[in-house]
Amino acid sequence: MNFSYYEIYITSLRAFNGMGFPFGADEDAAFMTTWLELYRFKGIKKLAKLSKKIDKKFDAKIDLEKIKSSSLINIDHSSLLMKGPGLFDYFYQETIKNHYIKIILNNCIDPIFLIPLAQRLSAKLDFVSACWKNDKNKTIGIKIIKNKTIVGELKSKIVPLKKQVFLQFSTNRKSSKIEKFNIHKIEYEINAQFKQQCLEKSLNPNADDWKIISKLAHRTFVPESEESRQKGAGGGDDND
Repeated sequence: MNFSYYEIYITSLRAFNGMGFPFGADEDAAFMTTWLELYRFKGIKKLAKLSKKIDKKFDAKIDLEKIKSSSLINIDHSSLLMKGPGLFDYFYQETIKNHYIKIILNNCIDPIFLIPLAQRLSAKLDFVSACWKNDKNKTIGIKIIKNKTIVGELKSKIVPLKKQVFLQFSTNRKSSKIEKFNIHKIEYEINAQFKQQCLEKSLNPNADDWKIISKLAHRTFVPESEESRQKGAGGGDDND
């Protein structure tokens, strides 16, 4: 099953809408999922796996007063598909104000969704990095300088605990405050050229995962009825 970037995005968007994500939040979540699918991080598979946990349970509330007092943020096993965009808006504002911030997220169940959020934020900041342990207990690191994103296995003194993520944001990539780490086994290097290569290829998510997402997306379709058939379910002409 081969699809274009647009087809993956629209189906994901409808799926999130079908799961109760409000306008705007559904667009952010669809972007994150499609970005991962485009760059071969299996975004559709990850969404299919998470779907039961987030279906009709949308909660993007963030207690800013609580997190302002600490660099340690407990997201309490909530998906970044819901809380990630709001958190990263906050991280951006704090970085602009302080020029550098370091954050630790605890109880983060889906850190992979940090990558598209961090990559999008890098258009405004000079440096973003993060690291966490994957399901195989290997430390994964990302480093983004402007529009170049490097993802791979990390060799560093920074050792996050399970479901813990270390994040750094800076307005200056040469800041002495940045804790350096070495990605010694690069798995992905994403830049403008690689993006174009990915866009030129069709995307082929796993068929079973696609069925799950498609079923959620179908919730948004107009149910067939005598009235909908007469109206053409949105059909007609400009004189209607």
